[in-house]
Amino acid sequence: MSDVISLTDLIHRKVYAPTGDEEGAIENLLVDPDSGIVRFASIKITGDISILMPWAAMIFSKSKSGFVLTHRGESIMRSRVLN
Repeated sequence: MSDVISLTDLIHRKVYAPTGDEEGAIENLLVDPDSGIVRFASIKITGDISILMPWAAMIFSKSKSGFVLTHRGESIMRSRVLN
């Protein structure tokens, strides 16, 4: 199997903005039970604040061993943090 990772290994992985700034960490994953595809990640950003991020709005970075938000993800993060 090439480039596979268990879901439990994704929990607590850091999430970064495209600039490289740390935004938070994955605290939970939401999987579509019919397809088995991860659809959303719950990202803990501070204390009690978490944001539901579409899985497609992040890209895994081997060099960071975490996830980098796409520009769409960064836009979602900013709009939810400001509200």
